[in-house]
Amino acid sequence: MSWTRRNLPPTPDDSAPGGGGGEDTGPSRDVNVSRGGIDEPSCRCAFYGPGELESHRHARLRCDVARAKLKVWYPGRWRRPSPRARFRTRLEGACIRRTREEGGDAVLLRFRSNARIVSAELLNYNDSDGDGGKECNEADAQTNRERYLLRWQSTVECICNERVYDHAILLSCKHISSEFVPGATSSHALLLELNTRLASDSIDATKSDGDSGEESETAPLPDPPPCIVLQSTSDAQEWEWRDDDIEEWTPIRSCWTSRSDVRSNAPCPFPHQMELSQTLTVRPARELPSNADADEESPNTPNTVIYDFGRELLGKVCISIPKQSTSDGSTPAVEVRVGESSEEARNDEGEHFEQCLDLSYSLEAGAPVGCASGEENVSNDATNTSPPNDNQRHAWVSCHLLAFRYVRVIIACNGHVDVDVTCQQQLPLLEERGSFSCGEPNGNDERNLDQEIWHCAKYTLQLCIHENFIVDGIKRDRLPWVGDLAVSLMANAYSFCDRECVRWTLSVLGRCGLDRLGSLDSIDTGENTAEMREAIAESHINGCVDYTLWFFICHCLYQRYSVGDVGFLQQEWRLLERRLRCLLRCCDQEEGWLVIGDKEWVFVDWNVEEDGDKSTPVQVLWWYSLQCGISLAQKMAGTSKGSTYDILALLSDTQLKLENAYLRKDDIQDGFSRHAHILGSLSGLYARLDDRASDGEWYKSDTTDDKWQTRRRCRDLFNRSKQALLGDALPPVATPYMKHLEALAISRLGERISALDSVRSYWGGMLDRNATTFFEAFNENESSADIAQFYDRPFARSLCHAWASGPCALYPEILLGLRPLSDGWGRWFCDPLERVSSASATIQTKFGLISVQLDEHNLEVDVPSGTAMTLMEKSYSSGRHTIPRKSLISSHAVHSWSQKYRGWHHHPTHVIKPGPAIPGYDNIQMTDVPTVYQLPDDEKYYMSFIGFDGEGYQTFIAESDNLFEWSNIRLAMGYGPGGSFDHGGVVLGAYLMQDYAVDAEKTLKRIDGRFYSLYGAYAKKGTYEPDPGAQGLASSEDGITWKRENDESILSIYGPGVVGEWESASIYQPWLVEHEGTYYNFYNAKKMPEWIEQIGLATSNDLHNWTRHEENPVLRVGRRTDAALNDGYNTQFASDAKVFYDPECSAWVMFYFGVGKGGAHIMIAFSKDLIHWVRDPTPLYTAGANPSGLDKEYAHKISLVCQDETWYLFYCAVGDAGRGIGLITSRPLSK
Repeated sequence: MSWTRRNLPPTPDDSAPGGGGGEDTGPSRDVNVSRGGIDEPSCRCAFYGPGELESHRHARLRCDVARAKLKVWYPGRWRRPSPRARFRTRLEGACIRRTREEGGDAVLLRFRSNARIVSAELLNYNDSDGDGGKECNEADAQTNRERYLLRWQSTVECICNERVYDHAILLSCKHISSEFVPGATSSHALLLELNTRLASDSIDATKSDGDSGEESETAPLPDPPPCIVLQSTSDAQEWEWRDDDIEEWTPIRSCWTSRSDVRSNAPCPFPHQMELSQTLTVRPARELPSNADADEESPNTPNTVIYDFGRELLGKVCISIPKQSTSDGSTPAVEVRVGESSEEARNDEGEHFEQCLDLSYSLEAGAPVGCASGEENVSNDATNTSPPNDNQRHAWVSCHLLAFRYVRVIIACNGHVDVDVTCQQQLPLLEERGSFSCGEPNGNDERNLDQEIWHCAKYTLQLCIHENFIVDGIKRDRLPWVGDLAVSLMANAYSFCDRECVRWTLSVLGRCGLDRLGSLDSIDTGENTAEMREAIAESHINGCVDYTLWFFICHCLYQRYSVGDVGFLQQEWRLLERRLRCLLRCCDQEEGWLVIGDKEWVFVDWNVEEDGDKSTPVQVLWWYSLQCGISLAQKMAGTSKGSTYDILALLSDTQLKLENAYLRKDDIQDGFSRHAHILGSLSGLYARLDDRASDGEWYKSDTTDDKWQTRRRCRDLFNRSKQALLGDALPPVATPYMKHLEALAISRLGERISALDSVRSYWGGMLDRNATTFFEAFNENESSADIAQFYDRPFARSLCHAWASGPCALYPEILLGLRPLSDGWGRWFCDPLERVSSASATIQTKFGLISVQLDEHNLEVDVPSGTAMTLMEKSYSSGRHTIPRKSLISSHAVHSWSQKYRGWHHHPTHVIKPGPAIPGYDNIQMTDVPTVYQLPDDEKYYMSFIGFDGEGYQTFIAESDNLFEWSNIRLAMGYGPGGSFDHGGVVLGAYLMQDYAVDAEKTLKRIDGRFYSLYGAYAKKGTYEPDPGAQGLASSEDGITWKRENDESILSIYGPGVVGEWESASIYQPWLVEHEGTYYNFYNAKKMPEWIEQIGLATSNDLHNWTRHEENPVLRVGRRTDAALNDGYNTQFASDAKVFYDPECSAWVMFYFGVGKGGAHIMIAFSKDLIHWVRDPTPLYTAGANPSGLDKEYAHKISLVCQDETWYLFYCAVGDAGRGIGLITSRPLSK
């Protein structure tokens, strides 16, 4: 029988929570093979207390681990579910009448259960708490109990070794009053107390086994939790649950459904009995000599053979030999050795066995045990006639599941023995709903290393999904750990897309140490006592401080990478909130740092041993967990009571204190380990600190020295972490767990090729050491002989570990840029690397299948309905989209191409002062908008700039021989006549040039003996940049003195063409480009009242008549798609484009300034066609970068010149010295 989990619809009291994608009420994975939605009212449904089924199966798993004698060290506390629980459901009066039987009692409810009924009561709903949980009068409650005294009828039988009860809850006719009539609105609650233990059991039937750490080998199998099975979904009301450990009623948010009849005696009558795996017969791939020094061609005997199964397996070893193998027909003694490495299989020292190698014996008939499909294998049970002796075989099967690749069989007999060895491999019931493939990016190597790594990582994850949990390893510990889940849930999203195994794992981990969490309520909250610290230490998930922090992060990652499963979050929120409150009690109340007790274990990574080295990454992780706690609380805020808003305020306040503590430090990254740099980059801490340091409106930014210096420190955090992670000054990470996070951090810092190289080197290094699954720990410099050693034991290392499955997620993100931007993939990102020759990926979401196919010609993408893809800053809605490959520009390309425009050296002062000495113009207060150019046959450099005299703009010209000393300033173009569109000011600079190559000389071009320039114009005087601006066309005979060509503006808010809302307030500076006979005018414009400036495009064939582009604006203000990224610098303005052609990357490059984060910054973007642009979110140069404070407010409006392989970048620098023209260069200046 198959069972499928279904999320229940929200109750009427629930409002839709925040977060992407909304609630998912569809079916989850059916963990017993078949899948799909079940909507028939005849479908049976089963209810457990939240997390109880998962806890029961986990307790059984722990018993299996203990009996298999796996060498587990586990410092935490697991929870066993209680055999006793209470359920309640709301019943309307009409429901009772509808089920009344003629002439008899009313049947309130029929259900099947694995538990006996201890008590049943019918109460008014508001009185149904029964023990004071709600406000009610106990005398009234007792009256109700007497009034609605119930009885029940039960039958019991044994099915699949479990007691199965069929219950009927009855209400006598004499108790049915007039209130139970059709349409009655009074609400009643049916309370049931159930217990799966018999009253006669030797163990107290009213108590649970409590929480525990490791199970003993002799521990009894746990009692199952009570289950209620209803015949159809139409019988299902709103159910709530409660047990001895939980002091409040908890809504049941999901149920298990099956199509079979509730009264049938089919196998697996309850979901907790269902099979969670399938069994496959696997035969060895080859035989090896057991002596490591022997030649592989040496003759083999049974005791000298190692069977290599070719890949890692989890299963039972099956051995059989003919009965005639012994001369007297006696049973020979047989032993087995297994190993993940051949050296482990050769070991005979019992103290070094990592698994229990016990065998069970039977005398089988016919074909060998584990025969291939289709071969006869007759069962040798008591009803069969014993076969002839020559047909019988001695058979042994390992008593427990074993993790191995190699098997050695030791048989105590002489001579040749015909041995048959197989494995009954156990695999989870998973569908491969995600996929990935790629061609070799370099195109020359016959070996597709990337494909090998991805498939090996997927197989690693597949083996580590055991009993529907994501366990750490299949040899050790075979239990869930949070660190493994943090990596594997991302890997799962790109491979199996199976949310059920993540839910189960989160559920049991969230209940670790639950009893100690409860004990904290009785401890004085005002003091950080030893008793409290001990209880907190024992409450940690997996017994580990940082894993408790990772737990909240895992919940956020599950919401983001899975289906936006808000129903599950609602179910688990009570436990999450309790843990968050516990942690908040452990932090410094002044600065927010997490205080860690002496008895609390901190892991971080296996090579981080000193407590001091663990402090910095744990504090970063603490901030990350606060951020995730806030995110989860915000999702719950619309569905919960006031306590959610209370915890949200506490989390936000603590996070604010912690950020302030960081901002007060002279060196925020002082003492940062590699792990701290990884977490700081991924968590969003750096971006938040930058935001905090840059808070305030851009036009009234705080430029005090303290604030400015804090900004400078924060804006260097990403770059310093990038240098630290790409360098080798810091010790490397020790595990694939941290290597995955490091590769992810490097990729998101813009170095995707470096991240790819890291993945190939690290995980490829394991493949080079004969791996078929990936290891628990790995050092690229260690030898193959050392691979198995760990914990001071020769074979302790797990060679199949869940946290090594990271490449399943890394490859689609690094190569194709695939990652979710909102919960459940409601919005997602696609960004293929140019170096990839071909690649494809599919990802299953609740909306449908995302499919991405990249070849040498096109990118084809299927966007499911309900989702939106972002590609090259453009949003694509549902449907199939084909994008020509030649038009694509990846974010990595933009990041790489922009590198040559970074790393600037500062000129300490303005090269054109705010109040320059200009004959006849003594009242100039500010200078702005530099543009450097040359004239034909003239070696001098000329710079046009504007001067503001308190009334308006005029354009002046200066000249220079060396680009940093400027003189001979005179007027180039003054105010227009009164009443004209340029009476209030003119801003020259958009000159027509001979060559637009970025490194070419900026020489003006003549047409019919005249030079031309577009210019910005203002009709009004009296203020700085008075709206509405416009644009004009000017010409010059000598390139020095300019005059207006047309009496009317060429572009304004009034036309030509349709004026968009984005440009309705004002038109600002133009920039002119000539390309293939067309003139391109890049202009920025303003929208009010938001004051948003963006860049548009107009085109012309004659410089006089212009047409606005239909896709305007071609460069919009940036949108923060990921709070963890180093962006947000152009969320207010994207203005003042300067466009050139970069022949090195065969693309157009746009320099512009962005406004955001409290200032104006110099930015860059690239395009293949002058229309579709992709920006680098990280500025080329930020306001305040000059140590002199020259540009501490704004750095914007650039002019770029290349001379002697040196870039000279002139810009408007606004700071302590006023508004003037600054200079930065790619090499140090020398006069």
